[in-house]
Amino acid sequence: MELLRFMYNGRLAPITESTFLVDIMMAADKFDVISCIKLCGQRLIGLPMTLESAVRCLDLPCSISMAADLSEAAKKFLAKRYEKFLSTKFQDELMRIPLAGIVAILSRNLPGVASEKSVYDFVLRWADLQYPNLEQRREILSSSLLPMVPLARSMTNVILIDQPSCIINFSLKREHCSGSFPSGSMRSPPFYRAGHGFFLSAHRRMGPSNFFFLIIQKLEDKGLVGGTLDYEIEVKTTPSLEFTTLWRRTTTTGCRQGFGCRVPWPEVIPDDSPFFIDDKLHIRVHVKITPQP
Repeated sequence: MELLRFMYNGRLAPITESTFLVDIMMAADKFDVISCIKLCGQRLIGLPMTLESAVRCLDLPCSISMAADLSEAAKKFLAKRYEKFLSTKFQDELMRIPLAGIVAILSRNLPGVASEKSVYDFVLRWADLQYPNLEQRREILSSSLLPMVPLARSMTNVILIDQPSCIINFSLKREHCSGSFPSGSMRSPPFYRAGHGFFLSAHRRMGPSNFFFLIIQKLEDKGLVGGTLDYEIEVKTTPSLEFTTLWRRTTTTGCRQGFGCRVPWPEVIPDDSPFFIDDKLHIRVHVKITPQP
């Protein structure tokens, strides 16, 4: 009705609700009312953004002349609103924001974030909720989100992953193993079983006991299948070149605790170590979920 009034008298009511202005502008774009599109855009630039209007301005068609300016204004609004995006206060809202908004928030706020691990977990959790399809989720993570996270950039090509079924194969280069320790840890890209997300973490712990740890961690997810969860970690060794079981454990899908094994560091890293073949540590993880009856 507002668009029809404008088409008859050339005037737009003094609307102060930004979301309503977006509605009118989209209708004007559909019917190619250029003067109304321009006026709505000018008013939107001058009005305070809301979460809803900002999200909608991120996805305006290119036919709208001020789409780029409005999109930039929306990104600035979201970046400011979610400056502390890791705060538990905003998690429910953030999980509903589309990709363009998340990219804007990360690109403008990452330098001030203290914990890269928390950012990595946030990105995985958001992608898991927004993209239930595994192939889509992998594409979005690898192309748009993980390259923005320093921790992910340092590890994505460090722990290589191959997951044919419920058996996931990893490879870890000796140079990364020795060069990244004792500080920090390395984490694999996520892998999924029955809607539940996991990742493999590798780190060395210094102290009186000097060990190399391989830990399977569970992501915060809402897997549809609940039941028994069986883990097993194997490592290929010389001279047999066969996989040897280092650790196995049975728990439930509701358990959030990480599980894994440790190997004395002096046994892992020497030149004659049985764990490195062609300077690569080959790890095989079995993850099996047995649904509850």
